[in-house]
Amino acid sequence: PDMSSITDNITVVIPSYNEDKYIYNALWSLSRQRMDGKLTVIIADANSTDDTLGIISKAAEDFDNLQIQVIEGGPVAYGRNKGAELVKTPYILFMDADSVLFENDILQQVNYERVNYTIVGCKQKTTTKNALSKLTWSIFELVRKVMPESFCTGCFFFISKEYFNSLGRFDESLNNSEDFWLSRKVKKQNFKILDRYVGQDNRRFEKMGYIKFLKILLLNYWHKNNIEWFKKDVGYWESYE
Repeated sequence: PDMSSITDNITVVIPSYNEDKYIYNALWSLSRQRMDGKLTVIIADANSTDDTLGIISKAAEDFDNLQIQVIEGGPVAYGRNKGAELVKTPYILFMDADSVLFENDILQQVNYERVNYTIVGCKQKTTTKNALSKLTWSIFELVRKVMPESFCTGCFFFISKEYFNSLGRFDESLNNSEDFWLSRKVKKQNFKILDRYVGQDNRRFEKMGYIKFLKILLLNYWHKNNIEWFKKDVGYWESYE
C-alpha cells in the first residue's frame, strides 16, 4: 500500500489514566511504524495524577512523525468516544495506553486490509517474560479463535469512523468489555485478526489474579447476550488504578 495514505487514512485514539510507566513505549511503537507524514494520535486523559502528561510531552518532542493531541477524557469508553469525535481521517485505530506494536509494518497491514474487512484486530501477547502471562494470552487467543462470533479488544481495534458511528460507538453504560460488545455486532466474515502481535503489560493479571481474569472472560462469554451483566462492576477496571 501507499505509505503516505497511512497518515491520511488513520488516526489513533488512546484513553489514559496514570499511565506514566507505559505510554511512552506505546507512542514509541507507533513512531517506528513504516509511514510517511505525521500520524495523528489523540490521547483522552482522565486527569492523571502521575507524570503521564509530562511523558506525553516528552514523546511529542522525541517522535517528530507523531502529531499528538491531548484532550480531557474520563472512563475508558467515554475517552474513546470523545477522541473519536475529533477524528478527521476516515479510519480510527483504538489502542490502550500500554499497547506496544511489536512489528513495524502493522499500520501498513491494516491500511491494506481496510478495504476488505469492517474491523481489523491483532493477536495479543505479554510484553513481559512472565510464563503465566504468556500462557494466559495463549488461552485468550485460542478462545477468540474458536468463538463463533467476532471479538476485538481495545488493545488494538481498527474500524472506519463511519461504521463505528453506525454501530452506536462504545456503550458508556458498560463497566467492562465495551470493546467486545461493540465488535460482536460485526459478522465474523467481515472481521480480520492480523498475524501480527500487540503486546500488553501483565499488570491486570498481577492485580486481579490470573484465575479471576480468565473467569471474567468466561463469564462475559456466558452472558454475551445479556447487556445488564456488562453494566455490573466485576472489578476489571480496578486493575487500572
